[in-house]
Amino acid sequence: MNKLLPACALLVGMYFTLASCTEDGQPQPATVPENVLAQFSQSYPDAQNVSWSQNEEGYYVATFSTTASTRNAAWYESNGTWGMTECKIPFAQLPKAVLTAFNASAYGQGSGWTPDDEADKLERRDGSETIYVIEAEKGDSEVDLFYTADGILTKEIMDAGHENDYSGYLPQDLSGSISQWLDDNYPGARIVEIDHEGSGYEVEFIANNRKIEAYFNASQQCVYTKTDLNRRDYEDPALIPATVKATLEASEAMKSGAYIDDIELYTVYQGSETVRYFHFELETRFGDETQLFIKEDGTEERPDLGGNTGGNPGISVDGDIEKFITDNYPGAVIIERDYDDGYLEVEIRHDGTIKEVKFNGRNEWIRTEWETRELPAAVRQAIENEGYRISDDEYDRVEAPDRKWYEVEAWKNGEWKLYVDDNGSIFNRRADD
Repeated sequence: MNKLLPACALLVGMYFTLASCTEDGQPQPATVPENVLAQFSQSYPDAQNVSWSQNEEGYYVATFSTTASTRNAAWYESNGTWGMTECKIPFAQLPKAVLTAFNASAYGQGSGWTPDDEADKLERRDGSETIYVIEAEKGDSEVDLFYTADGILTKEIMDAGHENDYSGYLPQDLSGSISQWLDDNYPGARIVEIDHEGSGYEVEFIANNRKIEAYFNASQQCVYTKTDLNRRDYEDPALIPATVKATLEASEAMKSGAYIDDIELYTVYQGSETVRYFHFELETRFGDETQLFIKEDGTEERPDLGGNTGGNPGISVDGDIEKFITDNYPGAVIIERDYDDGYLEVEIRHDGTIKEVKFNGRNEWIRTEWETRELPAAVRQAIENEGYRISDDEYDRVEAPDRKWYEVEAWKNGEWKLYVDDNGSIFNRRADD
């Protein structure tokens, strides 16, 4: 090891004289602390082609190859403490539970999606969960799927780009009060990711074989948790009360033929009181999604998750996304952020209306959608001129980079979904077959 350290240091010194930035654009550090070099050499004595960079958080990042993998990256704090290592592994060498979960997913065998022959493995210190990332492609689209070793899908990101930056998965220290809350409520929880942005904290973890997200305000008090359930859980009365099921099945969406696509359980902390809400994502007869929130007593009610919770002005999001929302929806409060079908969906309250703003993995705006009872005269007239009769007085308003339109349910020898732009042009229609 004593021979390796000078050689590694010499390599780094020679590299610095050749370039001021690494290939991914990260700035080269003027020097790499010797304790960082020593720890790296001890951990990876067979490292080759080593280069160093320093990220915005101050971590020193070694990019290198070994006999086992041609591309690796290791993160170190300035005191030499190791944080995380990313390495490539063959797809076939993924844990069995991960392979099973992937093959059973919408991206598995027979789906038309093709996984890369290599996957990323993220090993982290302090007992943080090891994460496996599978990238799959279909045509011009790509998706990144994040799994724990036991096959729990923690995140799904669409069109993130090929150069992944996993700095967000570096381990972070939990404050004493948040750590104590987790120990009290979820002993043995395995941390997946921690976000500390703005005035709040978001902790994603695995407990009871489920992915759970806990949101804390600036005072480090838990505002709410969100637990992923599945369609099988619908039949478990210990999880979903009969009062909730009765309200759901009496809803217009379910009576019109919608089915359950996803379920989330929100546990909201209101002072000394704890209230549970169930969020059902329903697939409609037209293949669209509709959402329904039901309180555990059977009341149809959306929980207040942002803007009025212990001084928390709203959930934090990436700076680029926050700027887009501020510029395009002034005065909006960010209620929640979540991934759905690989896209980041940010719920906002704007002008008294709940709107859903969708972004891809490159933080590019895809569309914004909300429900409205207002329909412009030009849109209504165009529908009636085609011989349709509007059959629902609630409409979806959609804005996208290239077009704005309304989605309207109408009747003409059967049920139709009409897509009408602001000029009154029906540019698409779908029948309820």
